[in-house]
Amino acid sequence: MAQNAFGFPEPRINDVSVNRAFGAPLQAAGNLSYLEFIAVVKLLWENIHPDIPIKPNHGGSYASFPAIIYGLEIRKPHTVEPKPRSRQVVENDYMIFGQRFQNVVSFSVITKADKASSESNLGDGRYVGAEVADALAEVFEDFMLEYTPVFKRLGASELVYARRLADAEESRSNIDVIKRTITYLLTTEKLIQTSVSTIEKVAIDVRTAMAYEASLITSRQEELFNKSTPDYTDTPIEIVDLYSATPSLSGYFPYAI
Repeated sequence: MAQNAFGFPEPRINDVSVNRAFGAPLQAAGNLSYLEFIAVVKLLWENIHPDIPIKPNHGGSYASFPAIIYGLEIRKPHTVEPKPRSRQVVENDYMIFGQRFQNVVSFSVITKADKASSESNLGDGRYVGAEVADALAEVFEDFMLEYTPVFKRLGASELVYARRLADAEESRSNIDVIKRTITYLLTTEKLIQTSVSTIEKVAIDVRTAMAYEASLITSRQEELFNKSTPDYTDTPIEIVDLYSATPSLSGYFPYAI
């Protein structure tokens, strides 16, 4: 049996270096959020390609080209978990709730739409920027495929290639830009830890506050009702005979028939 002569620790079953072609799948260590996922992608990519930065999507111009801009297209509850569920109860007091989300994350390669200037530089009129964007999009797809196990090891629940959108051109601050967009489906999970005693205390406080607000509203309504209705208690009443009080009109119409 081979021995480790240098005393290096043996690879554990959850290490990236372990051959798991016929073994257990790689398990995530931690819980990676959307922003943390972007930070990991940015760190790894810019370490390999420092001259091609990854920037957030915005409507203005960028300091340098080419560049890769990211954005969150949509986030929705996972189809198998549309609402939070209890994950674990610790010591009969603390509860852990969690919910999974599906995030469509887009990465767009943008380059300037520069035209060829000489015969040696694609003088047939094609755009150099378009070819650079196409090549860079392929490089980025290979990068994401290669580092998918790393993303999952760091806590991404699932990451799959979604689709590549149609090629596009746009203008940013009077600069014509070539755009190639690739989307990925990222599954994330949000976990919340709380205690049963805290839930009960907050529920009691909310009921007390609601009862107090209801009493204020009731007292105010009673006050307004009393002001709008007059009180005739101990008010003297005088009865007037309308027949005797009506004046006689005889003699005022001498020509009456």
